[in-house]
Amino acid sequence: MFLNKSIEYINKGYFRSLAIQIKKANLDVLLESYVAMMILTSLLSFAVGIFLVIFLLFFSIGFVWPIVSFYEGSILLRLVKVIGLIIIVPAATFFALYIYPSTERSSIARRIDQELPFAVIHMSAISGSGIEPSEIFKIIGLTREYPALRREIRKVLNQINLYGYDLVTALNNVSKSTPSEKLSELFGGLSTTIYSGGSLQTFFEKRAETLLISYRLEREKFTKVAETFMDIYISVVIAAPMILMLLLIMISVSGISVGFGPGQISLLIILVISLMNILFLAFLHVKQPSY
Repeated sequence: MFLNKSIEYINKGYFRSLAIQIKKANLDVLLESYVAMMILTSLLSFAVGIFLVIFLLFFSIGFVWPIVSFYEGSILLRLVKVIGLIIIVPAATFFALYIYPSTERSSIARRIDQELPFAVIHMSAISGSGIEPSEIFKIIGLTREYPALRREIRKVLNQINLYGYDLVTALNNVSKSTPSEKLSELFGGLSTTIYSGGSLQTFFEKRAETLLISYRLEREKFTKVAETFMDIYISVVIAAPMILMLLLIMISVSGISVGFGPGQISLLIILVISLMNILFLAFLHVKQPSY
């Protein structure tokens, strides 16, 4: 529906950075198709925004039962408050689709960087046997130990086997499209070493040493972050509810009404503690390296 319009925008020079991010994110979609999808989805979200405005004109949403109730105030004043959703919803949808390739690229790059030190050590061990350089990539590409790096290695093999490029040219081409800066530097340095006739084993050993130092620093950084959040966890999730409970007990003993019964207060504290635990676990899971 919007392919011709997307081609028109692309020919005018729009979405150049998006084209780079789509390529680095390994998305199996053409730029023209992705832009057309963005336009279509934004129009659909525009219809959703109109529906939300109409719904909120006559209904209110609260946090107590009943959650949805009829709105009894001025319709005109309500329209002024919610009319912005017609612009906010499609704009947010378009922005989310625009940055999605960038976030996907960052996620892939993070996984590649975690696998790269061990893969380079593997390459160093293989290169010590004097094997042909392209065979090193075939061995790494066929193994299942490095799922994220494996796809980038297969790009190099495709450049050689399908397009007929030599290994140096293939490495230079893939280094420009890989999502990981560390892998791009590895391919660039490797192509220079092969072109100049340097020792591959020495190159891999030095690069593996550098990557392992960076890996250890990342692990130490995560350990420091975990220690910091452990202190925050003890303060917020353990000490704060106890202090709050003692405060509420003192208020109830003194006869001051707080609007909640003991059972409601206990349930509220349990819900808050459970939510805080989920948030802390989710954060640590996101920050924790895979290796």
